[in-house]
Amino acid sequence: MKKGIIFDLDGTLWDATEQMLPAWNKVLLRYAPDREPMTLEEVRSFMGKTVAEIAAAALPNFPEEERVEVFNRCSIEELPWLREHPGSIYPKVPEILHLLSKEYPLYIVSNCQDGYIQTFLEVTGLGNLFEDFTCSGMTGLGKGDNIRLIVQKHHLDCAVYLGDTQGDYNACQKAQVPFIHAAYGMGNVDAKVPSISCFAELPNAVAELMK
Repeated sequence: MKKGIIFDLDGTLWDATEQMLPAWNKVLLRYAPDREPMTLEEVRSFMGKTVAEIAAAALPNFPEEERVEVFNRCSIEELPWLREHPGSIYPKVPEILHLLSKEYPLYIVSNCQDGYIQTFLEVTGLGNLFEDFTCSGMTGLGKGDNIRLIVQKHHLDCAVYLGDTQGDYNACQKAQVPFIHAAYGMGNVDAKVPSISCFAELPNAVAELMK
């Protein structure tokens, strides 16, 4: 029986919101100068959402095509910025990933743009630990469909997903994959689910679900 662990990225493996903020505000000043500068709290509230969802929330009075283009530009400009100013990996993430990779194949599924996961893997040096990854920017699919895609592509008989938001939980419900809540992250989940308060607790939580 092939078992695997699938990870969300923002709010689960690292927090890059503080680093994203100046890159986003630089773009907004150029394309939406009348908008108040984005706050760190706003950026954190957008994590886990697609570009279209972020654009609708941040620029509701803009025509849909224009606001999506603005946040596509944010997505493009944040990548070189993050290479120079990487996000903060949560405590024990490298050590626990190394430990888990000896027993399970590891994957990442995120709602981010194409290039974001690659940037994370490049700046953290963790790329060799993950068997595969995908995101909405690569496939045009929602997170639930992308989780299912990874499960099917890699013939996983049993998988669990670690994420920090209600959207992550909803995606797992759609994909019919068990969910573990990263309660140390940026979001809450309105459901009774297994939860970890720090990344170091993950091996025990996974072992319990993989019985």
